[in-house]
Amino acid sequence: MYDVYLNAAKKWCQLACMGVDRFHVAKTGVSCMDDARRRLQKGASNGADIKRRHRKLAANRGKRRREFKDAPWIEAEKKTICGMLAICDSKHSHLRQAYLTLQPYYIWQDHHWTDGQECEKALDSWIGKACGLEVPEMRRFGKTVSRYKQYLVTATTSHVNTARAESTNDKIKELKRKSRGFGTFEETRRRLLLAFGAPDAVEGATAYTRRKKAQAAAFASKPSKRKKKR
Repeated sequence: MYDVYLNAAKKWCQLACMGVDRFHVAKTGVSCMDDARRRLQKGASNGADIKRRHRKLAANRGKRRREFKDAPWIEAEKKTICGMLAICDSKHSHLRQAYLTLQPYYIWQDHHWTDGQECEKALDSWIGKACGLEVPEMRRFGKTVSRYKQYLVTATTSHVNTARAESTNDKIKELKRKSRGFGTFEETRRRLLLAFGAPDAVEGATAYTRRKKAQAAAFASKPSKRKKKR
């Protein structure tokens, strides 16, 4: 979700299918949720209670999801959240609103959409609810989703993700770390081609052989400092 990348893709890859990975969008939502929780916890007299309830909800989310794999899972989640944050004050009420807004987004994200119009319509409905909340952090998250809605819907309906690109980038960084700063561009390029399975990556002399030959040639061409005995 970076405008420089999007503008470059629009300019140089006009026929590409551009999408935003849902992992990064969900990460942004969790970050906004944490910001709201920290703000409410800081200004409340019972901040420790808010933190304890937040940890309990966050720790058991995956377990509750496995128990309710069918459609009624969201209803059970709503009951759990409302029961956990049933205290009638503004702090717990705002935190409850944030949780009840974030969970439907997870449902939309995990659903296998086949129709792009239905997917976009459901997302527009969620954006309208998120932008109308009293919690500023969730309104910010709703505006972020609205800004990248087109790319998010494209990635969700076409099942495009950045897993392969991120795996390739991680492998390149790992090889650079293992080289410890030694080697030229050609040697690094050959190692990368070899790591990614290029058939002609090992043709020619290796870096060690070339380095030894270069050292021997430099030593032979250097004039000797030893004086001849008379």
